[in-house]
Amino acid sequence: MVASGNPPDPVLPLVARVAAFLDAALPDGVPLWVGFSGGRDSVVLLDLVISLLPGRVCALHVQHGLSPNADAWADFCAAFCRAREISFALEKVKVARDSGEGLEAAARRARYQAFLESGADWLALAHHQRDQVETLLFNLCRGAGVAGAAAMPEARRMGAMTLLRPLLKTSAADLAAYARARALSWMEDESNADERHARNFLRHRVLPGLAARFPAVETTLARAAGHFGEAQTLLRERADEDDRALAGNLPSLLSLSLPRQANWLRYRLHRQGWRVPDAVTLDEVLRQLVRAISQADSRFEFGFAEGRLHLWQGRLYATPHPAPPEMAARPWDTRTPCLWSGRSLRLEPCHGAGLDAALLAGKPLTLRPRQGGEKLQLHPRGPRRTLKNLLREAGIPPWERPCLPLLYHEETLIACPGIGIAANWQCPPDQPGFRIAWDQASGDQEAGDRRQETKTPSPPPSS
Repeated sequence: MVASGNPPDPVLPLVARVAAFLDAALPDGVPLWVGFSGGRDSVVLLDLVISLLPGRVCALHVQHGLSPNADAWADFCAAFCRAREISFALEKVKVARDSGEGLEAAARRARYQAFLESGADWLALAHHQRDQVETLLFNLCRGAGVAGAAAMPEARRMGAMTLLRPLLKTSAADLAAYARARALSWMEDESNADERHARNFLRHRVLPGLAARFPAVETTLARAAGHFGEAQTLLRERADEDDRALAGNLPSLLSLSLPRQANWLRYRLHRQGWRVPDAVTLDEVLRQLVRAISQADSRFEFGFAEGRLHLWQGRLYATPHPAPPEMAARPWDTRTPCLWSGRSLRLEPCHGAGLDAALLAGKPLTLRPRQGGEKLQLHPRGPRRTLKNLLREAGIPPWERPCLPLLYHEETLIACPGIGIAANWQCPPDQPGFRIAWDQASGDQEAGDRRQETKTPSPPPSS
C-alpha cells in the first residue's frame, strides 16, 4: 500500500489518482525507479511518488549528451534528489546520429536501452495525456496500424522490467497546477521549441489548431487511443488462438483470411522481440511464406534487422543473426566452459549417462567444425553412420548444422551435441558421467525451446 500525505488542496485529485494507480499496479514493498529528466513532468512525478512511497523511490537520469546544457540538467537532478534524500543514478549514453531512423528515434532507443541496463525492475515514466495524443498523431502520420494507434499503455513489460506511466490520464494543465501548488522548479529543454522535430511540430502547430476547433481534442484523442488499445488486445488474443491452432500444422495457415494471416505474422514477430516491418514489407513476407507453404517448398527464408525467418518441415523458425563464430579447431580443457558459435559449451556431471567419466579422465580432447564425411557409431552393434544422415534424422535445422561443435579424441569423433556419443565412450549404467551441454535454441516457438539448463560443471582435468 502507498502512504497517504497531506498535500495542498489543489493537488488532491491528482495525488489520489496516482496513489490508486500505484496501489493497483505496484507490488507492496518493491522499490520504484523514476525516469527523471529534470523537466516539469518528471519533477512532478518524482515529487508525487516520494510522498506516496517514502523510502522506496530511486531516480534515474539518462544523459544523451545532445545539448550543451546536459551537464547542468544532470547537476539539477542530482541536487533535487540530494535535497529529498533519495538515491540518484546517472546513465550516459551515445546517440547514433547517422542511424537513419532520425535523431528523436535514436535518442529514444538509447534511452530505453539505458533503462533496461539499469537493473531496475519497476520504472515509472512521466508521460501524460498530451504525450499520449502526440504519440497517436505521430504514429497515424507514419501510417501505423491498430498497435501504433493504441499509442502508449499505462503498464507494459520491457524485458525483465515493468514500465509504468502513472500520469498517462493526467492533463498538462493538472501537472502545471500541481507544480505551482508545490512551488516546484525544473529545467527547460531548449530543444522542445525546435519544430524540426516531428513531435514539437505536432505540439506547437497541429494540436493548438485542433484545440481551437475542438476544445476537448486532447481528451477525446486520448480516449480514442484507449479504444485502439482494446482492439489491439483483441487482435493479439485472436492471433494467440490462431498460433496455438497452427502449431505443428502450418499449412492450415492457408485456410485463414488474409487479415488473420497478417495479424498472426505480426504476432509471431512481436513475440520474438523483433520490430514488425512496414505494411509493404510485411505483405511481401506473407506472400512468399504462403507461396512456400502452398508449394510444400521448405526453401523460404526472409531477412530482418534482428535475424531471419525460415520455413522448414512445416514449421516457422525465427533465428537471430549469429554471433561471430568461434569455430576454429582447437584443444578443449573440459574443466572450463568454452564459447562455440556464440554459445556456451560445457560438460555437466551426471550419473549413468553422457560421456564415461572414467574413460574421459586425463585424455586430451579437441573441438572441430564440420568438414563433411564424418561418421559416428551410436550403438555397440550398429554401423558407423554418416553425421549428415544423423543430423537430418534428428531434425537439426540446416542452418544450425555447420555450427555444431564436434568433440574428438585424437582423430576419432566421440560426440556431437544434439546427436549423441560414440558407443565406446558412453557412460555405463550406475557410473559417473558428463553430459554435453550446448545452447542449441534456434528461436523456434512451435517446436519448443531446446535450450539445456546451465549448471556449473565439474569436469575431470584434461591434459
